[in-house]
Amino acid sequence: MSNYEHYQATVARVNAAILRKLTRPWQVQYQDVNDSDEQQLLLVAPSGSICQRLSLPKVTAESFWADNEPVSNQVTEYVVRGAARLAPLRQTSYRNNFPHWLEHCLQQLHYLMLSKEQLMQVMADTHYPYPSKVKIQGSYLPCWVWYADDEQRAVSVIDKRTGLFSKPRMVEGYQLVDSEKWFGAQVIDSAEESIETVTYYVAEQLKGQKVPDDSEPTLTDALHNPCSSTLSPVLSVALVTGVLVGFFIILKMHLGF
Repeated sequence: MSNYEHYQATVARVNAAILRKLTRPWQVQYQDVNDSDEQQLLLVAPSGSICQRLSLPKVTAESFWADNEPVSNQVTEYVVRGAARLAPLRQTSYRNNFPHWLEHCLQQLHYLMLSKEQLMQVMADTHYPYPSKVKIQGSYLPCWVWYADDEQRAVSVIDKRTGLFSKPRMVEGYQLVDSEKWFGAQVIDSAEESIETVTYYVAEQLKGQKVPDDSEPTLTDALHNPCSSTLSPVLSVALVTGVLVGFFIILKMHLGF
């Protein structure tokens, strides 16, 4: 098996593993935005976790994503397909892009799409999206390839340091590296390692979405009532111990021994 075939086989296993764990359908949720021409919206899993964030002109948002409508499986599978193709790659620029892929990849397509029908047509082509490199001004830069339009390709360059997407642009097909040769030259993680990579980044994404618990007492509350039931037992004991230690240090200083 060539390295390119190993990459393809790994992607297939990772893609299937993610789809087995995925809860569907996602749902569109509009965010309240006052006095703005932009509509912020989320694609949310049944568990409540945010799977994609979009910011679109209100007219565009309403024509593509009606509030509270279920999201097509085709959209979900497109996002998963990209994550599965990204996971085996070890290069830092692609790893840094992972969090942005998990929440913002669909925003990139909206810079290019004129209708929902066009969006669905692009997503139906399972050859796309895929990570690659594109030659721009003499340098090969990491990128995502979104779709083909005759001899041209729609791509978004990835910032090597931050992993952020640049706005999409159309390039000639010959500006992209040869996929088979390029993937064949990469260090490719195993399927198990790739699934661990996806699991890690999804867990980090969910951690960042958690709302802080306002019921947790402040430090002042804790000092006034260190044994309050709102404190964890370990924190309560630590605060009591700290107060006692401080008392004995002050006592020792005053008594001179």
